[in-house]
Amino acid sequence: MKNRLVSLCAAVALLGCPEKKQEAPAPVKPVEKAAEVKAPPPPPVVEKRAEKECAAAIDPGPVTELKIGERNAKLSGARLTFSDADADGKLSFGVLGPINEDSGLNMVTLKKYVKFFTDEKVDAIVVTGDVGEVASGITRVLTELAGAKVPVLTIIGNGECRADYTDGVSAASKANSAVVNMNAVRVVEFPEATLVSLPGYHHADYIKCATGCQYLQSTIDEVGRVAKEAKSPVVLVAHGGPQGQGNAALDWVSSASNVGDPNVTKLMGAAPIPFGFFSNIKEAGGRAVADVAGTKLVKEGEASKTLYLNPGPADATTPWDMNDGSKGMGMAAVFTVKDGQGSYKMLRVKAPSAADKAEAKKLDPQPNKAAEEPKP
Repeated sequence: MKNRLVSLCAAVALLGCPEKKQEAPAPVKPVEKAAEVKAPPPPPVVEKRAEKECAAAIDPGPVTELKIGERNAKLSGARLTFSDADADGKLSFGVLGPINEDSGLNMVTLKKYVKFFTDEKVDAIVVTGDVGEVASGITRVLTELAGAKVPVLTIIGNGECRADYTDGVSAASKANSAVVNMNAVRVVEFPEATLVSLPGYHHADYIKCATGCQYLQSTIDEVGRVAKEAKSPVVLVAHGGPQGQGNAALDWVSSASNVGDPNVTKLMGAAPIPFGFFSNIKEAGGRAVADVAGTKLVKEGEASKTLYLNPGPADATTPWDMNDGSKGMGMAAVFTVKDGQGSYKMLRVKAPSAADKAEAKKLDPQPNKAAEEPKP
């Protein structure tokens, strides 16, 4: 009996005791992720724009029919359109650089410019900035030019205060509808050419009035967009110009450097823009070049597919030492575009005669105490 019990225990030990069935573990509940908090989208980047009085946005608007001088035109927003093609197949502009003031001598010299422009049968006159120092002077200058009975298109330079420029041009325009403020009307279309304005100056340190006009990259971008869409060759009207290369360029100053705007250089290559008027660097004036760099001189009367003109100083009050060694006593130019090519002709005013001086004395502006006070 004892042996049988031992054998049974041994058998149980060999076979092992049956194990208790284990229950499957409860499924682990996944941990819920916290709701993801999304950051708000960044605000849209608002590109900084020039002051409206300096450079109006080139946006469409209601179409208005009007008369500019003796020509019919249509105005839509900042775009003015003359639809009638010139009878002789060419379009000519009288072009003036800085006039600076309405001194008696300048008023006498403006009469000579008007005669020159009339003899050359220009279709419009373009004043490329620095029209005058005070509103009353700007009005006198533009009213005198409007005597040519063609549109007078003007922009602000780096010398005028914003309010003086705006008030002076507005008064001239009310007196004669030929005067057009290209700070507000940024595009002037003719069948033969499209003028686009870049008013003001790029470098704040050289804007002489605290309330003057500085253009910005957005202003340049607008010009580029319009230039690419233009139906006729574009003429850029600016006070300053592109940055050139070397002493033959239109931006070469006597301190031996090129002081133009490199952003305008990029603009003119990208658009492209075949023609332009730039007058701020007086000593580099009285000439034109075929390339933006300013290395290819265009002679007077020579036709060129690209032509960039610096008409020189229109101010005859202060003689100016020019880069070519001459003396600027008052200068003006006529630019002509025909069959997609441009050419130019210069007028260099001689030293005033005794009769000029006597007439100038009569035309000197009346003293104005408010105008004599320094600008902020």
